[in-house]
Amino acid sequence: MAKSDIFNLKKQLVVYGANHNNKINVAIHMVFVPAIFWTALVFTANTGPLFNVKNKFLSAFGPNLSFFTVLSYLVYYAILDPIAASIASPFLLGMSYSATSFLQNTPNANRTAIILHITSWIFQFLGHGLAEKRSPKLLDNAVQALFFLGYRPKLHKEVMIDIEKDIAEFKAKKAARVGETRYGSL
Repeated sequence: MAKSDIFNLKKQLVVYGANHNNKINVAIHMVFVPAIFWTALVFTANTGPLFNVKNKFLSAFGPNLSFFTVLSYLVYYAILDPIAASIASPFLLGMSYSATSFLQNTPNANRTAIILHITSWIFQFLGHGLAEKRSPKLLDNAVQALFFLGYRPKLHKEVMIDIEKDIAEFKAKKAARVGETRYGSL
């Protein structure tokens, strides 16, 4: 993927969709991607406040590395699609807040988070290996999840067409490799 494609919403969604097309794998992702992200926010909340603030709202977030991680994601999503970023904002900020609160108020919070984090990754890899039968793309795009809610149907249709092309190419290459293995190169 070209560097400029990282800011191309359609390209991001096609790459994501081509690697997340199996319903079982999608269901696994709907549960475990947020768990992975949330546990990562618990880990980054360990920085504690990076500076002091008098604002009561901001102080609830530290503001720690968890908070700034979420802000970075929101800036990226705002570049990709401002409406999607505004929809995701309360969820991502809520995840940062709850991760910080969990760390501050739960004994053995990091231990609990690491167990959940590892378990979630295991399910991710199982979903890709057993259901999708493709290796995972580790940099997933959360905007894809909004299509599930009916967001931007025209773009969704265009993306699905490109996804089908990508999957067909993947299957053709895989079949060609299997044919070469069975019959040798012709």
